[in-house]
Amino acid sequence: MEENIKNLNMFLSDLEVMTVKLQNYHWYVTGKGFFITHEKLEEYYEEMREQIDEIAEHILSKGYKPLANMKDFLQNSEIQEAQNEKIKSLEIIKNIIKDLETLKKQAIKIKQEADNKSDYETSAMMDDYLKNYSKKLWMLNECLK
Repeated sequence: MEENIKNLNMFLSDLEVMTVKLQNYHWYVTGKGFFITHEKLEEYYEEMREQIDEIAEHILSKGYKPLANMKDFLQNSEIQEAQNEKIKSLEIIKNIIKDLETLKKQAIKIKQEADNKSDYETSAMMDDYLKNYSKKLWMLNECLK
């Protein structure tokens, strides 16, 4: 179980960094597609805030401690922060695709580990995230065509 908690905390860290990154993009988006991208970014980071709370509470319900400060999140995140500078919608979309692929890979890893340990609650939670990330990836990739 400990390995899965470690993976859940890494996932939590990536969600936290991704949420801040999406907020950053929301403030700094520029160029064609501004209005749509600006609105979609807000939708994405609000949704991820809910996922963060769900993951942290899930870790607590298992009797473990979720990471809960920015220093720990940054040290345990594979996703990198955004710069404080204007960025075009197209670049944002490309970056979000890369980061969602990272989250999806982590969710798969957590699900596989959970299945191996008969941790069905964690496994089911990851099913929901995988479906969500797959749909977002499909939609964002369609924007690049």
